[in-house]
Parts: sequence; structure tokens; C-alpha cells
Amino acid sequence: MTYRHLLALALPLAVALPVSAAEWSDNAKTEFVQQCIAGAPAGYEEPQLRAYCDCAATKVSEEFSEAELQAMTRQSPPDPAMQQRLVNASSSCSGKLKP
Repeated sequence: MTYRHLLALALPLAVALPVSAAEWSDNAKTEFVQQCIAGAPAGYEEPQLRAYCDCAATKVSEEFSEAELQAMTRQSPPDPAMQQRLVNASSSCSGKLKP
């Protein structure tokens, strides 16, 4: 999966993240992972996507503050620096997509 695919997958989902990981309920994380799986590009098995999306949810929630997540929801297009941080955070999970 390329950075472009990671960004396409993770960016829309980042705005759905809660204020912080500490405030993220199990239901919110489950919904994030389900949306991530549903929005993924074709060619991956569900267990791979679930592992990637679970990892990405954790990494992105650790990387971005509440204010940053809120700002991201208001930006169109999102700030390039924030996009790069999002790619960097989620790309650490790309190993989950390998067979």
C-alpha cells in the first residue's frame, strides 16, 4: 500500500476520532475500524484490514490533539503538514497489510 492509499484511507477517518485516546470508547473505536475497513482499497483480506485499521486508529489518536482533530474537520483541503503527520502515523501500521 502506498502513502497515497494510506492517506486516502486514514484522512477521512481521522476526523471521526474522539477527543483523545483516553476518551475513546470501545464503540467509537469499533466504528472507526469498521469505517476504515469499508473504505479500504480492494485487494486486501478482512483480517489484514482489521489489523491495519485497529493499528491506525491507535496511532492517529496518539499523534493528534483534540484541537488538531477539530481543525482537520474544518479544513478543505487539509493542511499538508497535518496530512504528512497522518501518513507518518498510519504508515507505521502498513506491515499489518502484508500476507
